[in-house]
Amino acid sequence: MKAIVVTDQAAGKAGMQLVERPEPQAAINDVIVEVHASAITGDELSWPATWTDRAGRDRTPSIPGHELAGIVTAIGYGTTGLSIGQRVFGLTDWYRDGALAE
Repeated sequence: MKAIVVTDQAAGKAGMQLVERPEPQAAINDVIVEVHASAITGDELSWPATWTDRAGRDRTPSIPGHELAGIVTAIGYGTTGLSIGQRVFGLTDWYRDGALAE
């Protein structure tokens, strides 16, 4: 899938690149969404969660943009309340890749 990634905090928005990334797999209690619209918050590239995981480890390259709308295409084990083909909107976890991707 194509995604916008960031790898250099000092570069800011100039460091954003469109790259090919592997298709994600639905983990436990997750869904995969075919993104139809996403947004990036103006100061998101300055947030620690864009660059590190909860343990403080580097997680670059990371995909920003945590607001999304789209269609559920896969459901992970244990996920309830959603179905494949359902239209959704919401937020992704700040410490995981965002939604500026297909």
